[in-house]
Amino acid sequence: MKLTGFKLYNKQQEVVDNIIRGTEMYHTLVWGRQSGKSTTILGLILYFSINKSKSSTLFVAPVYSQVSKLQQQVIDALEPTGVIKSANKSSYEIRLVNGSVIYFRSAERADNIRGLAVEYLYIDEAQDISTAAFQKSILPTITAVGKHCVICGTPKAKNFFWDYYQYGRSSEYPLYTSYNIPSWESPYVSEEFIDEAKKSLPERVFQQEFGAEFIEDDGVVFKGLNNVLINDNWPDKSRGMNIYAALDVGTKDDSSVLTIIDELGRVLFIWRDRHIAYSQIVDKVVNICKKWGVRDLLVESNGAGDVLYEDLKKKYKRVTPLFQTHSSKENIIRRLISDIEDMGIELPSEKLFEPLGHELTIFQYEVTSTGKIKYGAPAGFHDDCVMSLAMANWHRTTSKKGNGIKIGGLR
Repeated sequence: MKLTGFKLYNKQQEVVDNIIRGTEMYHTLVWGRQSGKSTTILGLILYFSINKSKSSTLFVAPVYSQVSKLQQQVIDALEPTGVIKSANKSSYEIRLVNGSVIYFRSAERADNIRGLAVEYLYIDEAQDISTAAFQKSILPTITAVGKHCVICGTPKAKNFFWDYYQYGRSSEYPLYTSYNIPSWESPYVSEEFIDEAKKSLPERVFQQEFGAEFIEDDGVVFKGLNNVLINDNWPDKSRGMNIYAALDVGTKDDSSVLTIIDELGRVLFIWRDRHIAYSQIVDKVVNICKKWGVRDLLVESNGAGDVLYEDLKKKYKRVTPLFQTHSSKENIIRRLISDIEDMGIELPSEKLFEPLGHELTIFQYEVTSTGKIKYGAPAGFHDDCVMSLAMANWHRTTSKKGNGIKIGGLR
């Protein structure tokens, strides 16, 4: 049977041809955003399922929403041809009239993968799948009858994806091969889209997400943390130095964090607490700001922060509100990225204040389908210390007493 409807660009076609005709078992695709990873996987699944009767295929993605999307794409592509025998969206499998079966599974429930034995394995967004899930549940599915394994993703994390990419680049591992395609190789990605992403994203994030390059570093977002997490003791306040502060207001299980910083970028003190009454937060923050002679306190005024701002203003006159939005958060974080890379800031070591160093190290980003970036902590973790620091760092460079911070001024 001949498939129609999938037109591959040159680089894409080259990779597909190599996988179909090559002798390697493990193929690692490190590709930029919107460079056609999912289309390539879809085409390969269709090719082998149709042309290899009674074959078994497994597709794995980090979450079930991604799994469901590709399953539906397979159904849409094959439904008009009459080759589908059954398509069960509850059990996440498709059976063809030629005896082939395609399984769809999520790595978030890795135990559901165990027990399968397949010939063809496809892994998408591999950077977001843990090495443990890959080694214990996913890889064993092809150890008995496997023909090939295709691992796709963008170079965001150095898990098993990084390891297999390195194997494929080395002549010492003949069963492995790797492919690297930046986003601009695709004719379907406009120059305007690439230019906008390059302007709006930090350089290293752009290189990872669109240039398809693994970046050597000690953190996901912040580069050069070891150069700034250096103070084993809280610094003394210098005479005549302007002091600034920022309060990130915690809700539910989050902490409220107050960061004290001087105009040179030295963090002088951090207060962090949670599950305490708002009145206690106000009293504690006011006392600390008075002790350090804070010139101006920046307070997140979203939600509960608005109440705290009003109460703080009654007890400490030098307070500025910040209504946090996606745009303001992005710009504040980008300023902190720059100052850390340029070593324009001094932070407490992990020995002195461990939560900050940990949050900075695991702090991550996500690129949306429109090329915009979202920052935050991984699921199950917190970024309260990072946000308080980022706000304080921003405030020391932009503070204008009494004017507040307008979103337009952050651009």
